Amino acid sequence: KTLLPGAPATPSGITGEAAPKAWALNYTADLNFAGFRYALKDVKMWAAEAPFDAAGQKFSAGAVLIEASSLNRARLEEASRGLGLKWTGLPDMPTVARHELAAPRIALVHTWTSTQHEGWVRLALDAAKVPYDYISDQKLAQYTDLRSRYDVILFGPINGSSQRIVNGIPKRAGEPAIPWKASELTPSFATGPDQTDDIRGGMGLEGVLHLRRFVEAGGLFITIGGNASIPIDYGIVEGVSIQPTRELQVRGSVLESRVSDRLSPIVYGYGDKVPVYFNSAPVLSVNLMAGLTPAAPPVLPQGRPTGRGGINDPDVVQARPLPAPPANPAPLQDANETLRAFQPPPHLMPRAVLTFAPAQDLLISGMLAGGQELAGRPVILDVPVGEGHVVLFANNPMWRHQTQGSWPLVFNAALNFAHLNAGRAPR
Repeated sequence: KTLLPGAPATPSGITGEAAPKAWALNYTADLNFAGFRYALKDVKMWAAEAPFDAAGQKFSAGAVLIEASSLNRARLEEASRGLGLKWTGLPDMPTVARHELAAPRIALVHTWTSTQHEGWVRLALDAAKVPYDYISDQKLAQYTDLRSRYDVILFGPINGSSQRIVNGIPKRAGEPAIPWKASELTPSFATGPDQTDDIRGGMGLEGVLHLRRFVEAGGLFITIGGNASIPIDYGIVEGVSIQPTRELQVRGSVLESRVSDRLSPIVYGYGDKVPVYFNSAPVLSVNLMAGLTPAAPPVLPQGRPTGRGGINDPDVVQARPLPAPPANPAPLQDANETLRAFQPPPHLMPRAVLTFAPAQDLLISGMLAGGQELAGRPVILDVPVGEGHVVLFANNPMWRHQTQGSWPLVFNAALNFAHLNAGRAPR
């Protein structure tokens, strides 16, 4: 037995044409690819939007293409070493539809309420060698033009209602500030990645407004788990709700999900089934008429309230008149025409790119009861807003550095942030 000096490196390689016109990578949601993209951020790269054949191989949608004139073999070999990325030299650039892969400016947002769960997101980004700015949600209120700073804003997972998250730790007049910074009493705080004179207060309504403007101007806002309530409750997205459940019990289990939109860049490199970690909530639902149609009538108790008489006798309490039958309301005129204005066109519809499997196939590991309330619900929703997108993850794709198979879902969304409409219906 020999002790390894470090993490084992996965061999990479280059095959195909000796003097190619293009390099091609059959992308399979490689965890190392995001770091590779940033290492060569000066080199243009494209993602194929459909499968294609080249050099005797079949390439899937999401395959990465690079013009050989912009990247020589030696530099490609050096950047790929140990990452397990296997490139093929092609005699010509394929004619398949493609879009450019970005090396986006990313902000990871934390709150001062809690930084435990979000810390695992930091670890995942660091391990993948993906650069980012680490900012508190207070900065969302301070930065009036988030789009000039960032392309992607990733909100780390945090518990609590949307109002509690937005308001943060209560900041009341007359009460002293609560600093988080180096001092004689707290010298170790100097090593922290962020500091503040006062941890009280969150993003506030100003931060919500700045987030909306950021997305409308072409940015990508990604939520993880329960903080999906922020864009939903504050109206940044429409047609999406969080569905309350009565029987569902799933406490941190691994469940099966299925790719429901093969053309979305978010699922490039994945097969038909994806195991995901899920812990109780949120259960996302798409309802384009939410808030426009009347609520369902309450369920009334069955049986005879008085408990007297036969089935053909009037069921009425003594000395009280029979209730009048309810009047039939006049039918709504042109109801469909009224609601049509609220129906978004196809290119603005919420797009479920990953959904939970049917109830009988859901559980992979852990505990699950009442799975029928989760079956078929979205795991990932991509919602266009203005020129940008809000992507809602019901699962936690970066749970405690263990769910490495689902990290590329986040990286796919980020690297393709400007082209998430690929595969949608045309405008």
